[in-house]
Amino acid sequence: MTRYALRRLAWLPVILFAVSVIVFVILRELPGQDPAAAIAGQGARPEDLAAIRHQLGLDQSLPRQYAEYMKNVLSGSFGHEYNSKREIFCAPWNSGDCLFWDKFEPTAQIIGLGLFFAVLFGVSFGVISAMYRNSVIDYIVRVFAVIFSSIPEFFLLTLLIVIPSYLWNYAQPSGGYVRLWDDPMHWIRLMLPASFILGISGSAGLMRLTRTTMLEVLRSDYIRTAHAKGLRQHTVILAHAMRNAGTPIVTAIGTAFIAVFGGNIIVERILSIQGLGLWFFTAALIRDIPVVQFLAVYTAFIVVLMNLIVDLSYGFIDPRVRYS
Repeated sequence: MTRYALRRLAWLPVILFAVSVIVFVILRELPGQDPAAAIAGQGARPEDLAAIRHQLGLDQSLPRQYAEYMKNVLSGSFGHEYNSKREIFCAPWNSGDCLFWDKFEPTAQIIGLGLFFAVLFGVSFGVISAMYRNSVIDYIVRVFAVIFSSIPEFFLLTLLIVIPSYLWNYAQPSGGYVRLWDDPMHWIRLMLPASFILGISGSAGLMRLTRTTMLEVLRSDYIRTAHAKGLRQHTVILAHAMRNAGTPIVTAIGTAFIAVFGGNIIVERILSIQGLGLWFFTAALIRDIPVVQFLAVYTAFIVVLMNLIVDLSYGFIDPRVRYS
């Protein structure tokens, strides 16, 4: 397993390099707002725009720009945000000097809670649906899975704001971010509902796959033997069925994580939570090239790392899995 993990990790720099090249070229070649114009504002003179482009290095050739970019990255610098001039990324022990760690905390909490809800509802209701196949419970779970996989997240989040305010005069907090230990009630009102909806949306596919996998496992001979030996239902499900159904379920959990990871941008945009998702959205609008480049590579790193973790978990779940 160690050799397999090292071989997969050896491909990580190659993938990140390819992503950086693609994003680098797209940001500079596709038509759109000139970053110099976004920085200078309205009424800027052509000579002012030329000076800003020269300062940012945008008047150089693409190969030279990329060479300078890679030189800075290898030295540990991912550039500065255009507006604030603050460092984009730095070591965790220097978190007060850069933007990434300021915005990482709310994003990590939303994604963590969203994944928790996705796994909780997806796996538990998928198992319950399989246990009570073709019953009322099964039909209800399947209907809700189809509904929540069909409704866009931005629509559910909009309802989260509109319905409570219309029915109960309750205003869902939006904007900024507050730590849990600073204001627990505000944190709960801001984070939990949004994470819950994000998790519910991500749980739909996991719920259906868990049900399908469990139905196949529950029809196996060893499950019937376990029942014949007088084992309790929860023991059969947890100790035998879930272990053998674990591999595809873990794969689906990895997919649910990626869905929650991507849906976080919508959550932060609608609720104006100052995290990585809103940062990425704003940077893309104003074409803040260093920020978009960094967050695109960061996203690729997280997705590749998550896929590796899922692949390595197969060996722990099923001892028959061998890595070669």
